[in-house]
Amino acid sequence: MYDDGAPGDDDAGEILYLVDQLEELVGVGKRVPFSGKVMVEEEIFLGLIDQLRVAVPNEIKQAQRVIRERERVIAEAQEEASKILETAKKRVAYLISKEGILNEARQQGEEILRQADDARKRTLGEIDVFAIEQFDYVEQALRKSLSVMDEAVRHTVTVLDQARDNVGK
Repeated sequence: MYDDGAPGDDDAGEILYLVDQLEELVGVGKRVPFSGKVMVEEEIFLGLIDQLRVAVPNEIKQAQRVIRERERVIAEAQEEASKILETAKKRVAYLISKEGILNEARQQGEEILRQADDARKRTLGEIDVFAIEQFDYVEQALRKSLSVMDEAVRHTVTVLDQARDNVGK
């Protein structure tokens, strides 16, 4: 029931799967009479918590990979923009050296610079949107996982305290 393995290969899916398993564990746990509390199998609960501890750092590593990829793409875009600007500057210098074409060269150079800047802005915008979406997804998964773990730990501590109190009676 709890050992059938997480479906899918992605870590976010694994975290959500483990959270679902924690929810299911609470759902099938034995109710404590006259309270809103549930007793759960300690070994299963602790096993799921251990798996979450492994999965959450994997999510962080994935986010770091996304950041590195974003930085690489930005660097490539900036390098390409620099090459385009350099080409434009050379073309402008060449056309300026030819008498009588000065105004034409200035206009063409400005157009090339504008197009390069537009391409750079477009590329940066697409990368930023992707990175923000990925960070939002990771943040949501982490918040949900931490919330479930926090509630489960509080519940376990309460149950253990009650059990300890009842043993002495």
